[in-house]
Amino acid sequence: MEMQKFKKLHSVHVIFLIINTITGVGMFTFPHDVSQVGYGAWVMPLVYGVVIQLLLLLFFRLLKYYPDHNLFEINILLLGRMAGNFINFMIFIYAILVIFHVIKSYVHIVTLLAFQFNPTFWIITALLFVTFSIISKGNIISLAQYHILSFFLSIWFILFLITGFNKGDITHLLPLLNFTASDLMDAFPKGYFSFIGFEVILFFYPLINNQERAFKHTSIALWVVVFLHCFITIAAVIHYTDWELQHIQYPIVNFMQEVQFSFAVRIDNVFINLWLLLVVGTAAAYTWIAKNALDHISRNEKNENTKVLSALGVVFILLFLPGSSGEAIGKIADGVIYFNFVLVVFPLLLLVIRRVKS
Repeated sequence: MEMQKFKKLHSVHVIFLIINTITGVGMFTFPHDVSQVGYGAWVMPLVYGVVIQLLLLLFFRLLKYYPDHNLFEINILLLGRMAGNFINFMIFIYAILVIFHVIKSYVHIVTLLAFQFNPTFWIITALLFVTFSIISKGNIISLAQYHILSFFLSIWFILFLITGFNKGDITHLLPLLNFTASDLMDAFPKGYFSFIGFEVILFFYPLINNQERAFKHTSIALWVVVFLHCFITIAAVIHYTDWELQHIQYPIVNFMQEVQFSFAVRIDNVFINLWLLLVVGTAAAYTWIAKNALDHISRNEKNENTKVLSALGVVFILLFLPGSSGEAIGKIADGVIYFNFVLVVFPLLLLVIRRVKS
């Protein structure tokens, strides 16, 4: 399988694969998601950063025992083929739900703010087609290169948030940590979705050229994401009141609607359309994971495009399920963070099993 071929990912690939897979659509809603902690919301990215850094230590503890195997293969090695493939199938379901949630969230934002009519079918079709185009070769390098390009084409746009610093109230940032432990625990699951994506290291680790420094590069990527979330949350906290943060679902997009330049009428439309590059990158990364899950479950690497189409086809069907079925899938996908909680703690169980077996 691709995992057993020569190692091809360099440090820059690792960093941007992690950054862009995490970024997705979560940044749009993050200041609102963690608004329960009030003006202290800008501290929350640091909390997620520390928690995820500890989880990465756990990941690499496991991965260093199996430098030539990804999580799919480690599951089969430690749990046996039947149990291992059951877990691998659950990871496939998880990847599908993340793609579903990311695309549904982005399409909701676009139809709500950028279009007067409802072109949902065409937006979703275009998104899935572009995702298929990126993944169709099954090549992790082409995916990594796309992530690097899309990051530099789109992320600079959040610098426009600086324009609001002089219009807001910087005293909102004080006092520090003005929230209770109860507020923190309530807000944590809501904002956590914005940081889903760091677990992809479990799947492409065997392809990394310099595995000795992979932990360092993954940590750099994590803290770049933490910094970006701190920046947008500080901008939102300075610009909006506590009440507004709790009631404006997309504070960053609203912020962009207030930015006015003589050379552009609707900066927010440009922002949303550029952000599409990052959304596709997140969807593509999880499609690659879903495709690899099917590779291991079926025990062959042939018909890669068929597997990619199968994964995206499932997403397409789920996105257009009518009535109560669609609502049920939506609720399950909204709980995708709990799937993630299980996935990111699972390496601890594998370490225990390895210890018992050895």
